[in-house]
Amino acid sequence: MNETSLKKKYGFEFPFKPDPLVRKALRYIAGARGRLLDIGCGEGADSVFFADKGFHVTAIDRNETYLKRFRAYRSDRKLKSITIRRSDAVTHSYPQNGYAVVSCILVLCCMKRTEFEKMLVRVKRSIKPGGIVIMSSRNYLDPELKEYASTGKMVEPNTFRSKEDCCRFVYFIEKNRLREMFSDFDVLYYFEGYARCKYGQHPKHGDSYIICRRKP
Repeated sequence: MNETSLKKKYGFEFPFKPDPLVRKALRYIAGARGRLLDIGCGEGADSVFFADKGFHVTAIDRNETYLKRFRAYRSDRKLKSITIRRSDAVTHSYPQNGYAVVSCILVLCCMKRTEFEKMLVRVKRSIKPGGIVIMSSRNYLDPELKEYASTGKMVEPNTFRSKEDCCRFVYFIEKNRLREMFSDFDVLYYFEGYARCKYGQHPKHGDSYIICRRKP
């Protein structure tokens, strides 16, 4: 089905295609198999991409509207390798050594800085030795940071109350911080700079990307 048909049938708000970082990560996870956790799955495009590559996907998000659309799509496609759960990324019960891959795309920018730190401890424990983490966030280069800094009150370092309906807070991760937070992992790919908006809603974003492996 094309994007217009998908939107009409399921009410998708965003184009139903995997994130560019998820596509890039495929070369690093090509040999991996088993369970994969998609944190902040949204309407499910990344989860479906991973399932098509042979993973058993657990997809979590706290937005019930997105999950309802995703469940309808999963049901029609009979995607039995995807489990969908409503859960918050920060308070989710992450099983120890539970996943071969964890994907977390543009989620940590929708929480407080301290919540990211709390979540990351649990995420790291949930990765099997040799497993892969794929993660991205808006960063200190994002044009929106200047706007927030000039009009909003900082509640934590680089953290503000969100002006959008999708989340309560917005965090612009600092320079090199994402790499530093995974200093105990082997970094396979890292990017920090400007990137195109994948939805075409903004001229550009400041983004940080990492693909890394837990040491055996």
